[in-house]
Amino acid sequence: MTYNPQVNDYVIWERNGLLDQGWVYFVSEPIDNEKRIKNNWRPVARYVTIEVGVREKPKCQYDKNNPHKYVHILLCCYENQWKELKFVKKRKSQNDNSILLDSKEHVYYNEPKQNTHDGQ
Repeated sequence: MTYNPQVNDYVIWERNGLLDQGWVYFVSEPIDNEKRIKNNWRPVARYVTIEVGVREKPKCQYDKNNPHKYVHILLCCYENQWKELKFVKKRKSQNDNSILLDSKEHVYYNEPKQNTHDGQ
């Protein structure tokens, strides 16, 4: 089964000895590349962005009414790399970090557990 990332999934991305983790921030829509090629357009790959960091924006006199208060540090992960993503958990929304534990893809619920209890 292939994992299809969704917004608000927390993932670990391990590749070539690098380890990044964060929330899936954006998932691109499926694209009809056959139609693009037929029209002599370049094919486009699907991707997700993974938020690996957030920091406050610096104060600016020209930016007083800007509702965007943070700078988001994002990594781009293309569809052919999704097999390298490991699902960890899911939150309700970008504004609510409550963890949803009923997900069937949750890494801690899907892995087989070894019973280490010796009994009495």
